[in-house]
Amino acid sequence: MDIILSLAAAAAGGLLLQRLNVPGGLIIGAMLGAAIMTIAADFKAELPGLLQGASFIVVGAAIGVLVTRDALEAVRSSIVPALLAAVLIIAAGLGIAFLLRALGMAPINDVLATSPGGITAISAIAAHERNGAVEVSIFHLMRMVLVLLSVPALIHFLVRSSP
Repeated sequence: MDIILSLAAAAAGGLLLQRLNVPGGLIIGAMLGAAIMTIAADFKAELPGLLQGASFIVVGAAIGVLVTRDALEAVRSSIVPALLAAVLIIAAGLGIAFLLRALGMAPINDVLATSPGGITAISAIAAHERNGAVEVSIFHLMRMVLVLLSVPALIHFLVRSSP
């Protein structure tokens, strides 16, 4: 029964945030809905292995089907800048992970928590590894919220200050 209530809360949260046009609303809302339900009801629900595996396959397929020949052709001129950006972001994430370790503040699976990537994919990897999925998800959720809150203001500032 716990899993059914958690899935219902996840669906309600995801659909609510999607209806409110929150970017990433389905995944963020589902995470929040399930978390609120398990905390409020004080139970621990765990997806059965087959359902969890199926969800990872669906997430992987959802990302994989976006890679098309047209998409690859469209980004051809962006490959070098994308690789440079990826290397720098990965280096920054590793630097942050080691800084958190040095400060004694590193979460479980700190490298995934501070790595670049979408909340869905990185959290799914942590969940699959059964190693710090909650911590990794919180790190990425905080990053997404800060990006969503700060980028519009930064764009507004940059547009106003450009010649």
